[in-house]
Amino acid sequence: MEREVVSVAEGAVHTLLGKLGKILMQEAQLLGGIRSELQYLKDELESMTAFLQDLTERNEQRKQVKIWMKQVREIAYDVEDCIDEFKYHLGDSDDNHSGGGPVAFFCRATHILLTTRVRHRIAKQIQELKKRTKDISDRNSRYNGNHHIFGAAGSSTAAYDTPANHLDLDLHIDARRRQLVGIEPRQENIVLWLMEETLLQLRVISIFGFGGLGKTTLAMTIYQSLSAEGERFQCQAFVTVSQRFDVKVLMRGILQQIIQPVYKKGPHAKTEAGETSREDLLKVMEAWDIMKLANMLRQHLENRRYLIVLDDIWSISAWEAIRFSLPDSNNGSRILVTTRNRAVARTCCFHEYDQAYEIEALTDDESRDLFFKRIFGSTVNCPDNLREISEKILRKCGGTPLAIVSIAGLLASKPVQSKEQWQKVYSSLGSELETSPSLERLKKILELSYNELPYHLKTCFLYLSVYPEDHIIRRKSVLRRWVAERFVTDRRGLGVFEVAESYFDEFINRSIIHPVDMSFTGKVKTFRVHDMMLEIIVSKSVEENFITLVGEQHTLVPQEKIRRLTVHSGVMKDIATSKMLSHVRSLSIFSYGEILRFGWMKLMRILDLEGCGILRDRDLKNVCRLFQLEYLSVRRTHVIELPTQIGNLKKLETLDIRQTGIKLLPSSITSLPHLTNLLGGSRFYNHSGLWPISEFWGLHVPNKLGNLNTLETLAQVEITEYTSHSVIELGKLSRLRKLGVMMFVDDDSSWTSLVSALKNLSSSLCSLLLWRPDGAMNFDSLDSLSRPPMFMRSINFRGQLRKLPKWFPFLSNLTELTLRATELSAKEDLEVLARLPSLLYLRLHHSAYVESEFSVTALEFPVLKLLVIHISMIEAWKARFHEGALPRLEKLELSLFEEAFIQEISGIEFLPNLKEVSISVCPGDAMKDLIQSLMVDAEKNLNKPTVTSKIKKWVSHKSRTDPPLDYRGNLWS
Repeated sequence: MEREVVSVAEGAVHTLLGKLGKILMQEAQLLGGIRSELQYLKDELESMTAFLQDLTERNEQRKQVKIWMKQVREIAYDVEDCIDEFKYHLGDSDDNHSGGGPVAFFCRATHILLTTRVRHRIAKQIQELKKRTKDISDRNSRYNGNHHIFGAAGSSTAAYDTPANHLDLDLHIDARRRQLVGIEPRQENIVLWLMEETLLQLRVISIFGFGGLGKTTLAMTIYQSLSAEGERFQCQAFVTVSQRFDVKVLMRGILQQIIQPVYKKGPHAKTEAGETSREDLLKVMEAWDIMKLANMLRQHLENRRYLIVLDDIWSISAWEAIRFSLPDSNNGSRILVTTRNRAVARTCCFHEYDQAYEIEALTDDESRDLFFKRIFGSTVNCPDNLREISEKILRKCGGTPLAIVSIAGLLASKPVQSKEQWQKVYSSLGSELETSPSLERLKKILELSYNELPYHLKTCFLYLSVYPEDHIIRRKSVLRRWVAERFVTDRRGLGVFEVAESYFDEFINRSIIHPVDMSFTGKVKTFRVHDMMLEIIVSKSVEENFITLVGEQHTLVPQEKIRRLTVHSGVMKDIATSKMLSHVRSLSIFSYGEILRFGWMKLMRILDLEGCGILRDRDLKNVCRLFQLEYLSVRRTHVIELPTQIGNLKKLETLDIRQTGIKLLPSSITSLPHLTNLLGGSRFYNHSGLWPISEFWGLHVPNKLGNLNTLETLAQVEITEYTSHSVIELGKLSRLRKLGVMMFVDDDSSWTSLVSALKNLSSSLCSLLLWRPDGAMNFDSLDSLSRPPMFMRSINFRGQLRKLPKWFPFLSNLTELTLRATELSAKEDLEVLARLPSLLYLRLHHSAYVESEFSVTALEFPVLKLLVIHISMIEAWKARFHEGALPRLEKLELSLFEEAFIQEISGIEFLPNLKEVSISVCPGDAMKDLIQSLMVDAEKNLNKPTVTSKIKKWVSHKSRTDPPLDYRGNLWS
């Protein structure tokens, strides 16, 4: 438990030290002894930080240390609150009076006189904080003493040194007793890869996935089955690597399993090494260094066909440490690796003939089978009254065998199998994980993934406990919240958001969060936290006052200051007191109860009200008093107007007003000096296949938009006859990376102004969405762009264009292109797209390309992975892929709309990397023949891609009388 306390405490102190360092530079702003007091706090907290880092390394487990670290964190928060108030009342005002001359001197002197009372109050607070800091240090020395703080050497590491697979093996080694399910279909491919006789090179196969999914069980089952056969491999070894591996121990472990004595043990017996027995040789190994062990291992494996299983590898360095001692004699040897880390799995599989296998969770049927067999002996023996609650329990287990078996064991141990008892266990799983011996193994397995995280990732991961169970979380919103919480700092060459993305990628690699929706580019759009892992981090967060949670299973007991408040359900009247809420830094509401009065939470940085159906304009009345606010989201609410004083939020960085009724922005918004992300616009989407596909609007471009020179994302804005004069303001946003524009005007001057703005943004803009929903784009203006956006990576055009602008061939960095209703017809345009060197994803929607033949010849689209074509209004459409074309294509997606008809698709067999063909067609015998033909061609393809079809009934837009059906979606997250 102490590791997460360390991470949270150290993160709080680390943030504070940066603020103290900056404020100490502003000596003129400080009163009397405040500077010396702040310097003392900074020095003391720096020492505490170093101490906390030592605790992280030493894994201190003592309760007194845990309490001390908690006190350090709280004092850090209180000091930071005081400094924030100090800067708000004094620092920013003083900055406004900087400079020289008598006027500036008079302004500074006047400001000091007017703020004297505030300065004395803050000085008193700082002195009290200094005393508390000194008391905490003295108390630590008094009750612990430096020589006791870490305990005896090695005495405190046992809880974290337990190898993950030892816990797994205890659970899985007796497969009959545990009645495991789902092993056979998961081992089939792996056994085939291991036994492939035609491949003589040393092959590495890695099994990776979330802790508890049964990686060790699967590897052990395969290992034992191959050992029983005893013919394929001449020697075998199964060793555990674990988190704190010792490469010498690993090598000795392999040698112990593969060395065979040359003679039977006897007084004159001699082995290859000259020792009298195998046992004596193993004793001698204890003194050997790594190089000698490695040479001995290579000597015994050379020219022998071997199978080595390296279970539970946690790092690339662990793999590299052992890999060099495993030779490749081109005789069909194999290495099987298990790991939780996706990056490790891919690093192990260096060659193209290696294989990385992601183990999947059990299916619903497999989960039920395992669960009921564990409790009742078979599925049919489960009483009907327990079926419903068992489904809820299994959903929480998420198909994880370890969780299913552990919770089933807990339920089986209960003297009475009643619905009430099972409901009680389900509702209290968080506390059961802490106290129940039946769940101890599950808890340790889950905690291993968390404990192995470095401290900066621990804090970010704990933060995910803000979200309710089963909540689908948007990746970008989480990254922006981490930034606002100061969990992330920039690095040399990387901006703060890019660093946050690298943190998120680490969680994906370590398999501790689960992607839900992914773009074909491989980016995670939405994700969720496994319910059992969420129970772990919620328990840690609540216990350490990192998160205060209000919900059905969490009753608020206000014993400490509330720092981060998340409301999952229930009423909020129990917490609606100004004293309890005065220290809140972030507020997230996921329920439909009453809205809290934000004016009390003056230190708040994050206000997330996304999806609050009861939120109205009046509820935002006092939001502009939150001088620390950096992140504000009212997405998917009924708000139609922002407060006119929104410009008072001087620290605001992200404003998310997507899918609201907001079109007009207050004029004061252009005075926000740090606004980085402005996300707006709404879209009504029609699922029925009727035209029009969607109706949408964006934000009106405000006057003086160019003042927002820190903007990096602006989407979506609309240009109308009333706002066209402001288009030129877009060109002043020198840091803009993503821009979404909807053009509702067609006059030449507006288009000319837009093109001029794009020219000014050509050195920064990476993503452009340009839609002319109900008409033609002004081709002449777009074609006249004199400075192509050379760094553009993503373009989305909607509207009649007829021809590609002449600067398109110069988009050498373009990776993603989406065209809709552009009505391109020239084969030359298709050839331009085919020659783009970086294009990975091409989507041609609804009349984007209206030529009746789509033909791709050799060497065209050299790196394209995804091709989407929606065919409409073409009576005899043909697609031809010639040999050598699309060498990297993985997925082909085709859809027919209205009167379109596919006459021919040929050349599927020539696409060497094709994995999937998806086609949506109208019903009819001709379409059945087409699908059958595609399947035949797919069988000729060496890669054997799958062909999936979907029959749709399209209704002509001419008969449409109904409005768009539902309200959802967004153009960018």
